[in-house]
Amino acid sequence: MGYLFLVIALIFNATANILMKLGARRLESAEQIAGESLVSKVMAMALNPYLIVGVILFASNVLFYIIALKKIKLSVAYPIMSSGGVLVITAFSLIYLREQLHSMQVVGIVFIAAGIALLTYFLE
Repeated sequence: MGYLFLVIALIFNATANILMKLGARRLESAEQIAGESLVSKVMAMALNPYLIVGVILFASNVLFYIIALKKIKLSVAYPIMSSGGVLVITAFSLIYLREQLHSMQVVGIVFIAAGIALLTYFLE
């Protein structure tokens, strides 16, 4: 059951990061309209639905991650959490944001996936 909570935390974390990126894109256009003052930036962030949902998902991620850590060793959970997030966010960035990867980045992602596979294969 701990791994279910870890997967939920990972999905929430990755989705929150994606929403932060989408919110930041919207924020740039809002800053142009509202001006560059600190107050206008804070207001633009506070009214940005992507950022609001992203913050909620970050908070939810922490709750699910804590529950997962009750059942899973930190030395297993953290690498899966952080590396799995890299894989999800990279896939989203390639498909939806049309970001490019260099060949060495692809090699790194293959190593990350292999590392996750080894961690989960040799569980506790």
